[in-house]
Amino acid sequence: MKVGITGFPGCGKSTIFRSLAPGAAPADGRRGPVLGNIKVPDERVDFLTALFDPKKTVYAQIDFVDVPGGGDARGGAFSAEVVAAMRQVDLLVHVVRCFDSPYTGDAPDPKRDEAAFRAELLLQDMAVIDKRLERLHKEHKKDAEVTVLEKCAALLEDELPLRRAGLDPDELKLVRGFGLLSLKPKMSLFNLDEDGWSDPALAHLRTPPEPEHDDETALALCGSMEADVAEMDAEEQADFLAEFGLGEPARVQFIQKAYELLDLISFLTIGKDECRAWTVRRGSTAPVAAGKVHTDLQRGFIRAEVLAWEHWIEHGSEAAAKAAGVYRVEGRNYVVQDGDIVHIRSGV
Repeated sequence: MKVGITGFPGCGKSTIFRSLAPGAAPADGRRGPVLGNIKVPDERVDFLTALFDPKKTVYAQIDFVDVPGGGDARGGAFSAEVVAAMRQVDLLVHVVRCFDSPYTGDAPDPKRDEAAFRAELLLQDMAVIDKRLERLHKEHKKDAEVTVLEKCAALLEDELPLRRAGLDPDELKLVRGFGLLSLKPKMSLFNLDEDGWSDPALAHLRTPPEPEHDDETALALCGSMEADVAEMDAEEQADFLAEFGLGEPARVQFIQKAYELLDLISFLTIGKDECRAWTVRRGSTAPVAAGKVHTDLQRGFIRAEVLAWEHWIEHGSEAAAKAAGVYRVEGRNYVVQDGDIVHIRSGV
C-alpha cells in the first residue's frame, strides 16, 4: 500500500510525514518526493513470533510518499511534478491546516482548503479525460472506452469525484492507466497545533465527523506532538501519551483507517524460518493471496491449507486443529479471511 501525504504549502505536511514514517527525511521540492515506511503493528504476528522463534519476522508495511508542496488554497494549480507523484499512490491523504502559520499570512480555513483541494483533483482529471476524448472523437471511436470516459466527464461536470461513478471492474480497467486522482480513496487529516489540540472551540476538528461516503475518511491529530512521540522509545511514548490523555500514537489509528478505506486485510504464514503478515484486498481468492507470496505460487496453485486465527487460538497448534477437523483444505475459489494462517501448495 502506497500512501501519498499531500497538502497546500504551510499545512505541516512534512511534520505529519515524520510522525507517520519515523526516521525518513521530509520532502524537499528540489529533490522531489521522498519515501518512508512503517510496519503495521499486528499482535497476531507478535504471538506467532514468540511461539515459533523464527529466524525472521516480517510485518505488513505501509509505504508513504511525502509529495512536495504545491498549489495554493486560494486558486493556484498543482505543478506537474506534484500531480505525477499523486498519480502513483493508492490513497491520497490531504493534510488540512488548522493553525496559524507564519508562512501563509492568512488564517486557517479548513473548509476553504478542503474545497480547493477537491476542485483541483476534479480539474486535473477533467483535463486528462477531455484530452483523451478529443483524440478518440477525432478518430470516430465509439467503443467502451469512449462510453466510460463520457460517463466520467459528466460526473466531473457535476463537480463529483470519480469515486462516485460506480465503475464496474471492466470499466475500471479501461481508465486505470490514466491515474485519475478523484478516483482514489481520500483521507482528510486535520492538523492542529498544541494550543488548538486543547482549545474547546476546535473540538469539532479534533473529532471530525465521518464523511457521508465510504470512499473517504477523516482523522485529526497534532502533527508536532505526534512527530515528537515518533522519536521516543516505547517507555517514553507510553509516559508522554498518558500525560496528554492519549491512548496510542495517532499513526495506529491512521493505519486502521487506511486499511478500512482501502478494504485491506492480512493473512499469515508461519514457520521456523519466517512468520509474516501479507496484505491483500478483502475478497481476494487463495490464488491471489498465493501471488503475494510469490508469482510462481499463483501460477502453479493447487490448493491452500487454511487455519482460521480463532481456531488457532482455540486449539493452540496445527496438530490439534487438524484433530478437531478445523484445519481446512481450500481450492481456487476460496476467499481469504483476515487472520487466516495459510500454507500454499503449488505445482511450480
